[in-house]
Formats: sequence, C-alpha cells, structure tokens
Amino acid sequence: MNPYRIYFSLLLIILLFPVYAQEQTLDFNWTKNHSIELEGKNYAVQYIENQGIDNGIPYYFQKIKTTSVHQTAEITSISSEPIPSADLSYFKKINYVFPAEFNVEAMVTDESGKPFFVIHSNPFRLKNGQHERITQISYRLSPKTAPVQKDFVANSVMMSGSGTWYKISVAKDGIYKIDKSFLESCGINTTGLNPAHIHIYGNGDGLLPEKNNLPRTDDLAENAIFIQGESDGVFNENDYILFYGWGPHRWTKDDVNFDYMQIRHLYSDVSTYFINVNASVPPMRIQNLTQNDLPADTTIQSYDYRDIYESDLTNIIEGGQRWYGELFDVELERTFTFSIPNIDTAKLNIKLDVASNCPTNNALNSIKASVNNQQYFTHVLPVNTQEYSRGEYSFSVQNPPSNVSLKLTVTRQSPSTLTYLDRIVLTTKRKLVFYGTQLGFRVKNTNASQLVAYELSNLPSNGFVWDLSDRHAPKKVFLAVNGSTSIVKSDGTFKEFVASNGSSFFTPDRIGAVTNQNLHGLPQADYLIVSHPDFIGQANRLADLHRAEGLTVHVVNVNQVYNEFSSGMQDAGAIRLFAKMFYDRALATDPNTQPKYLLLFGDGTYDPKNRLPNNNNFIPTYQVLTSEDHINAVVSDDYYGLLGDNESFASTDLLDIGIGRFIVSDNIQAKQQVDKVEHYLKNGSNLFANNASCCIGETNSTSTFGDWRLKFVQVADNDPSNQFILNNTEPQANYVKQHHREMNGEKLYMDAFPMVISTGGVRYPALMESITDRVQRGILMINYVGHGGEVGLAEERIVTIPQIQSWTNINALNLFVSATCEFTRYDDPKRVSAGEWAFLNPTGSSIALMTTTRAVYITVNEITGDAFYEQVFERDATGKPKSFGEIAKLTKNNSGSSGNKRSFTLIGDPALTIALPRYKVVTDSINGHSPNTQTDTIRALSKMRVKGHLEDWNGNVLSSWNGVLTPTIFDKYKTQQTLGQEPPSVIGFSQQRNKIYRGKASIVNGYFDFDFVVPKDISLNYGSGKISYYGNNEVTDAQGFDTTIIIGGIDPNGVNDDQGPTIQLYMNDDSFVSGSITDANPVLYAKVADENGINTVGNGIGHDIVAILDGETSNPFILNDFYSAGLNDYQHGEVRYQFQNLTPGKHTVDLKVWDVNNNSGTASIEFMVQKKEEPTLEHVYNYPNPFTTKTSFMFEHNQACNSLEVQIQVYTISGRLVKTIQRQVSTQGFRSEGIEWDGKDEFGDQLAKGVYVYRLMIKNLDGKTAEKTEKLVILK
Repeated sequence: MNPYRIYFSLLLIILLFPVYAQEQTLDFNWTKNHSIELEGKNYAVQYIENQGIDNGIPYYFQKIKTTSVHQTAEITSISSEPIPSADLSYFKKINYVFPAEFNVEAMVTDESGKPFFVIHSNPFRLKNGQHERITQISYRLSPKTAPVQKDFVANSVMMSGSGTWYKISVAKDGIYKIDKSFLESCGINTTGLNPAHIHIYGNGDGLLPEKNNLPRTDDLAENAIFIQGESDGVFNENDYILFYGWGPHRWTKDDVNFDYMQIRHLYSDVSTYFINVNASVPPMRIQNLTQNDLPADTTIQSYDYRDIYESDLTNIIEGGQRWYGELFDVELERTFTFSIPNIDTAKLNIKLDVASNCPTNNALNSIKASVNNQQYFTHVLPVNTQEYSRGEYSFSVQNPPSNVSLKLTVTRQSPSTLTYLDRIVLTTKRKLVFYGTQLGFRVKNTNASQLVAYELSNLPSNGFVWDLSDRHAPKKVFLAVNGSTSIVKSDGTFKEFVASNGSSFFTPDRIGAVTNQNLHGLPQADYLIVSHPDFIGQANRLADLHRAEGLTVHVVNVNQVYNEFSSGMQDAGAIRLFAKMFYDRALATDPNTQPKYLLLFGDGTYDPKNRLPNNNNFIPTYQVLTSEDHINAVVSDDYYGLLGDNESFASTDLLDIGIGRFIVSDNIQAKQQVDKVEHYLKNGSNLFANNASCCIGETNSTSTFGDWRLKFVQVADNDPSNQFILNNTEPQANYVKQHHREMNGEKLYMDAFPMVISTGGVRYPALMESITDRVQRGILMINYVGHGGEVGLAEERIVTIPQIQSWTNINALNLFVSATCEFTRYDDPKRVSAGEWAFLNPTGSSIALMTTTRAVYITVNEITGDAFYEQVFERDATGKPKSFGEIAKLTKNNSGSSGNKRSFTLIGDPALTIALPRYKVVTDSINGHSPNTQTDTIRALSKMRVKGHLEDWNGNVLSSWNGVLTPTIFDKYKTQQTLGQEPPSVIGFSQQRNKIYRGKASIVNGYFDFDFVVPKDISLNYGSGKISYYGNNEVTDAQGFDTTIIIGGIDPNGVNDDQGPTIQLYMNDDSFVSGSITDANPVLYAKVADENGINTVGNGIGHDIVAILDGETSNPFILNDFYSAGLNDYQHGEVRYQFQNLTPGKHTVDLKVWDVNNNSGTASIEFMVQKKEEPTLEHVYNYPNPFTTKTSFMFEHNQACNSLEVQIQVYTISGRLVKTIQRQVSTQGFRSEGIEWDGKDEFGDQLAKGVYVYRLMIKNLDGKTAEKTEKLVILK
C-alpha cells in the first residue's frame, strides 16, 4: 500500500439545510457621488451606497455571514435601470467598454473557518442599444454535497526510522537509469545492498495548482521501478534501476485555445526525486499488463506530436509570472527551426505568444510569420499606449515538411516600439515510427469505449513500452510483434506511453543527502514560521519570544516544506499546502486549533530561478500571471493565506490566516529585526541601551513606554482635486474621532506647509522636517496617502531613503501604512526600496509596514484605508489589541473585490500585537465634580484639579498598580486651512493639537491626583476639550480620555502674577558648561520653573516656547510640544529638543518661555560643534589638583549617547607607568566626570608626593580613539 494520498472527492448527504432555500435580495442604492477629475474637468460619478470605485469604475461587493460553506449560490433575478446621461459622458471619456451582460460573481467561501456568502458585480451592461446598471439582485443559497478530502497523511514517509534518503533531479520526461556507480557516488553503501530495499519517491506533478480543490499528491509518492538483477538479493556490478521521471514542465490537453499547452514550472527547471534505502517497506515494482487477444476497434498509426520553444530571458516589467525571450528591436527578423522526423501529412498548428508596447493600431505595426519562405500569418501588434499588451495568435500549415523554418518579422513605425517573443508552440501528427532512444506518444480524442491498437514500427527487438496512465506506477505493456511492427492494445481513454530501445536511458543528476523529517507529524500550532535555512537560528529565537507569550509555534526549514509538499521542488504552493494542512485538520476536529499566523522568514524576488545577479530568492514570492503592466503584475503574500477549499487567488477569496514577511537577506539583518521585535514585544530591553534615544529625555533609555502609543499621523500629498484629503484622510480621521477618542491624531497635509522652489524642483522642507520630528519623538502609526515610489514619498520628496536611514526611534517604533505606489517593492533585487529601509533600519523607523508593493488605484487606496482604520485600533473583549497579522487579514477581507488590493502587504511579524496600551484610565472628578453628573468648565487662569483611577476592561480598579500618569489636556478643535499652492484649492480641516497642559502624576494603588493652572492664551470661546491619559508602571500601560470637559472663558478670580519663568539652559544634560563641545545633533535641554506653570497652548501670537539658533529670528524653532511638566509638579518642567546636522563650529541658542499669565523668561547658551565620527577630547582635568587622598578625572567630548571605553594611565616624570585605570562610561551629554582615583599604584601602595603625568584616552563603539595628556600633583 502506497504511503501517499491523493485528494479526491466523495459525496456526503448534508442534512443541515431546509428543503427549500429562501430567496434574498440585495439593493444597489446609487445615492453616492465621487468626484473624479479628468483633463481639468470634474465628474460627479454615481456609485452604490457603502461600496466603492475600482480604477474609475463603480462596483458592488458584499460579504455576508451564512451557515455553512457547503452551499451553492444561485443568482435568481437581476433588476436594472438606465444609466444617467451624466455618468454616460464620464464612461465615454474614459473609453469604458460595456459588457454585453452583467458580470456577477457569487460564491460561498470561508474566513478562518467561518462561512460567508461573497458577491461581486461589475454592475453595467450594454444590451439592445441600452446602457443599464443593476438596481437589485436576488439570490438563493442551497445545500450541496460536501467535497470531503482525505486528510493529509499523519506522518511523512521521510519520518525518523524510514531509512536513508538522497535527492536527485531530472530535467525532462523519460526513463532514467541508476546503476551501482551512481548509488555509490551518492554515498550509498552498495556492499550487501538488497535491491528489494531500494525505493524511488517523487510526485512528478509539476507546478502545484492554484485552486485548492484540484487534486495533487500529498507527501511523497513511491514510484514503481524496474531493477535488473534483483532476484539474487544483491545489487551487483551490472545491476541497475529504471524509473520514469517526469520533468518540471507539464503538458495539458485541456486548453480551450490550442490542442496542447505546456504548464511551465515557475520555480524550478528540474523535477526532484528521492532514492530511499529502507528494509521495512515492501518494494514497488513495475507490473506487466496481460495480453489482450480481442480484435481492435481502432488502429492508430500516428500520434499527437507537440513541441515548444520558450526562452526565459527577461521579465519586461520586472514582475509577474511571465518571462519573455527574444527582443525584436535591432533585429526585426528572426528564424526558428524545428525538426519533426516522420511527420504525417496532416496540418501543423502553430501558436505564437508575444508582447509589444506598440502605441497605434494599424497595419504599419505588425508581426508576420512564414514557414519555409511561404507567408502564412500577419497580424497587427498588440497595442498599449503606456506599457505592454500581450498577443496570442495561432495559424495552421497544410502538408508541412519535416524540417520547419519559422521566420517571424516585425514591422513598426517607431523605433521605440519593442516586441518580445514569449513562446512558440507546435502540434501536429507524427507517424508511430520509433526514433532515437526513447519515444513518448499519445493520441487525443479516442473513443474510451473502444479497444485501440497502436501500431509502432521499427522498435528494436529488446525494446519495450510502458503505459504511463498512472503517473507513479508505470506498467509494461504486452507487445504483439508483426514483422517490424509492435502492436500495443489499450482502451480508448487518453493515455501517455513511452517506448524504449531497451539499452539507452537518461541519467539523473545528484543533489545531496536528505535527513529524516516529519512535518506531517507536527501537532497543531498558533504560529507557523517558514524560514530559509540561513535564518533558522533567528527564526527560533523569534519563536521563543512568542512561546513566552503563550503561543505554540513551529519553525520549519523551507526546504523541508518542499520535500513533503512539492516533491522537493521549490514551489510557493508547497508553503500554502503546509499551512492548509493545519487549517484543514483544525476544521475537521477543533476549529479553535487552527493556525492564526504565518511568517515567511526571508526576502523574495520576482525571479525564483536566479536568472538575475544579486538575487534575493530566500522565500518565494507569489506573482500573478500578468507581466505586461505594472499595476496588474501583482506580487502578493496573500496567496499563502487563502486556505479554504473553494479558494485560489480570486479577488473575492478571503484570507484565513495573518501573513507577514521578514525581508531579510543575511543573518545580520535577521538578528536586527528579531532584536527590534524583542524590544517592542517586551516594552524595552538592553539591546539598544546605547542608542541615541537616550538623549531625548527618557528617564529609562531601555523602555519603550510612552504616550507615543496614543499618537498617529496622517500625511497627505498634494492633488488638484484634494481627493487624498477629502476622500481618504478626513473620512478616516472622522472615523477615529467617532470610535476611538483615546487616540490623538495629527494631520500633516502637504499643502498646509510652505512650498519652496529649489534647483531640484518643488520641495516642502518644513513638512519633511515635521515627519522626521514626529517619527523621532514617537508615533504608534504613520499613514501616507498620495503619490510615491521605490525611492520615497511624493514627487516633492517629503520622505527619502537617507531620511529613513537616519531615523533612530528604536524606543517608539511605528506601524508605517503607505497608500501609494511601489513604496515597498521588496521583490526587486536590484534596489532596496524606501519601505524596505523603513523595516530594515536596525535602530529605528518601523516595526511593521502595511504597505504597497505595486502601483495602486486611488479608489482602492480609499477602500483599503477605510477598512484598515476599522481594524487597527480595535480590541477584543478583554481589551487586548490586535496583532499586525489580524489587522492585515481583516483589512484585506473587508476591502472590496478589486484584485489591486492584493498589492498591500504586511512586512513584519504577524503575531506581534500593536503597542496600544492594555488597560483603561478613568476620570473620577474635575475640581471635585464627577464627569458623570456635572460637566465642568475649564476657564483661563483657573486652577484645575483632576482625580481618577485605572481599571481593567471589566471595570475592576487596578488597586495594586503604582506608576506614572502622563495627562495631556487639549484645547478645542481648531480649524486650519491649506495654502492653495501648486495647484489645489484651499480647504479647511480641523485638529485638536493645542495643549493646555502636559505633565506627570504618580499613580498610587491605582489612583491619581494632579493639578495645573489653565493658561491665559486658551481660545476663549466655549467648546469641548479633551483629557488624554497615558499611564505605565514599566510592566504594562493604560490609556483613557475624557471629552466631557468644556473649555472657554476666563476666570475673573484666576491667578495673577508678573514674574516670568526662570530658565537653566544646557546641551544634552545638566553637566554641560556654556562654550563646551557637542556633536552635530545636540539636544537643547532647559530646566524651566514658574509659580503658576508654563504656557504651551500655542494660540497666542508670540507666546510660544521659541528657540533661536545663531540669531536667525526668521527661522524660529517652536517648542511647545517639547515641554513636559515635572512629576506631581506643574511649576517645574523641562524642554528637550534635538537639533539635526549642525555645521561644525561655534553656535548660540536663545530660548524664550512664557508662563500661563504671558510673562516671559529668556536664556542663552553657546556651544562648539565637532563631528561625532572622530572622537574629540576637551577640558581634560582632575579635581582637586593638587590632592592628598583622592581626585576625580573629568573631560568633555563629542560622543553623546555612546558607550566609551576610558583608559587613564599615570606616569612618573621619568616616564614610568605606575597606574592604569579602565572604565566603561555610558554617556548622555558631552561631559563625563567622576572617575575617582585614590593616588595608589597598581599594588595598592600610596604614591610619593610630587608631579605626575597622566594620559586619558577614550575609544567609542566604532573603535575610534582620542587622547590628551595632563599633569597632576600629589601632596601627601
């Protein structure tokens, strides 16, 4: 009995449905309008309520819960109405071709085991001269018999104890020979080897099918083989093995357009088999078919011959499955020759597939075909005005010669017209005359009920014929010999045969030994990690991180996946089958055990066969068939997560598992990304203790806690119609405002920033700086909508690759969402895209990206963006936030039916939970009044007191919680306007960004209490404000909000003073002395104090916290957002702001701060910038000097936020070394002090009084050094 299994269908009676299914209706309400601009004119295109537009065309998509996946969907009726004339003018403008009938696709599928009825429609048609659109669809769901697939085998044939395994390969179909020397070259000991213990395994299926319900071989199939000389029980010198090896490319006879077509393997040019030596498995040998003496009904003397020419030289748009061959450009005429000995006199069928970027449809742009100098075919080249179109043509040649010379000639009007040949396919009849060493033959369209006699001539006397109907069990047929003719009798079903001369065979190629494995025997798991073998160590480390969080995880070598699920050949379908095995088993036994996440641990490329230099083919990508234009040549990891039996890669298929990818190409990158995950998952670590973030004010530089976890930023590009704002960011911001008031959003709209004309074009430097500032300070998520590409965001370059590489936000890693084109085109090996750099940045930028890998339609951006915002801030019933994989899965499944949505990809760990705070913060009282009973008004110059507590999502007070609360009180929403620059019109938008107060308060046993004074500069009109809470205890965190407060007016009895704030100004830390040195990115650090607090509202003209660098008053730095009050102390606080890329030399900073009564204080400081790359020492001294019992060494440097190795060597005047002091110093500022010495030598003896010389040397992490020599005096 074979240990493999083939999926097949059985009929079951389903008793879960009523006898008569009810009819349901869906209304298409054409009540919405979408503004689309074409050539300066706006069209208000009607579309269906709660639906969208795909590439300018309205569509309908609905996903409806149902009771079972085993149902048939039937459309029972369609109602329609005429299309309005205004919409018709739009369709005419875009040259829309109306179909003759409505296109409605309906099916029942599942999402993570939950059944859904899914319907998609292109709701237009042109029938009988009438343009119509659908208004209503009626449908019925009826029970159907359930296709039950045999389960995946419980254990692989390769499991432990199954003997030794060796992988070999074959490049083409045929009979292969393995002799004793071949076995020994594989490392197999043939001494005493019993031939009965030799087995050959391999599936020969070719490329795995995309549709999950098509049959395929599970695990490895044992193949019937012939062994010469095995009867004596010893594998002798002249013994050998014969087996039939199927090459990687398979022929199909079921193509609707041509007799036979080849299904080319996308991932491999060889087919792999396995030699197994195992005494415990009975041998499987080729059996002999018995003689049939009945007279034949049909005699066949010729067979179906097929041949193909295909040369995969280039992928013309660097994406998609198709690779093209010869280019018709410099050479516009090419000749291809085919030899077909013993050709029959029947016709020769030829099929040509080409692609061209021909811009015009006329006879001057054509392709011609001639055979042996006789023209048979002329056709206009396929037309595409922007990229490429594909043309597939066929023609026939009557009475063809045996030597075919096919000449293809391209004529063109323009030298810019390029034409590529994909393939040439030939089919004809060839006489059944044995030729060569082996001959494969078959005949299509024979009568299955008849007995057929194949008359094969010229077969040598020791020749034989195998029937290949059973791919894994060839059978030797009985040959009736009549002179030079050998007769093969068989039934009339379609069969493949191979005839051999009995003496010459093909030889397989050796690959290598394979260890025992058993992925089929793995238990159910939450998380599947498929890793390239180079990264297994880091993949296991990542798995351990999640195991510690309670997940069950399997880490598997991708090559082992291939061995058990695609017969050892690289195939994306194998990875999907691996995941589907766990999915199917869960649905059959316990749906709660289905896998939740799949991580592809390794970079991918559009070239899985390594035809390109520097190719990053670690884990294969799934590319769609289309390879002629950039929008439709989609690469998508969604393929791996469509696991339902009814699914393949249709746009309406639903993801069943959260999928992510680590786009790493070496072990260094792999470690860096797992480091980032660990740091994010554990809310901090010591992995990045020396990162530059230690200088921007965190009290714990190894912690990732902070109120950045409640911040998100929306960035919108310019657009003539403002559609990025009106149709994307504003509706999405409003959704968050209505459903997630705990989140604090900020809008960075390009046209709201001043435009600058530079030699490089239009630029927005202030926007660029704002984006960097927000990323560096920390945001949970950044979302960009607009134009973009592989090198950055927007034509105006508001985000660039060098900019991304400079970000060091390791303690506040963000989720980067890009609704733009090709921002993360990770499958292009010749370039690392901007999105890839955001992920690969080792000390900052993004923990994950929900990002675009190809060009995306604007309307698909809208739909996908809306679906994303409905998921990203959601939680479960216990308050636990969603994982990135769950967010991405549900976003895709609710993003309509455009295949273009598949261009969005999750880069990152799908099992990692987004860093939303875990618990809730609740207001108990404001000035003694409960917000549940009385709405309090916050007036200017009034003193406010706020009390509250922390609780879980069931309302239980967290009475053991002790930590720090960061409250931020926001003024009312404020309306801003864009500037109406190049060329959008001015539009208004509102933000709640002005801060009345931001401070810190202690949380004691779950409760907090803080007070502050309201600045005079609040907007005096009355309106709703907001308190935003963030708290953490360095273990976990909490969030909350209160929007019951009213802000406005002025307190007539409010505080009043005329004294301005006091300011102590430093650079980086409070050890800095004015005039000292810094690096090029110093942090301005100010300690500020005032009796009534500091004004940070930003409403009053001239009352901002402002820093002036080098006296440039025209370029002030507004620092309201960089002030934070002290712990339980609104009267004291700090300003921290990091300057970037200052030029070497002397600089000055003037800081002006206002209190809540609009009294100001000022301070100034000087500093000297020196490049950090080369360490520098200044002001090296020891104090006291002279000394008696101890002294401390101090020095200034330019290595802030670094780890320095410090060495101090003390010498006598004569040069004798008497003491060496070694220290490791972690620096925050530019001044280090406190390395003490007691005046004793290496042996602990007191040195004699006198003068000594010491040399102080520092070494940074890069190994660069600096040193200075000074004197000291010992008095004792």
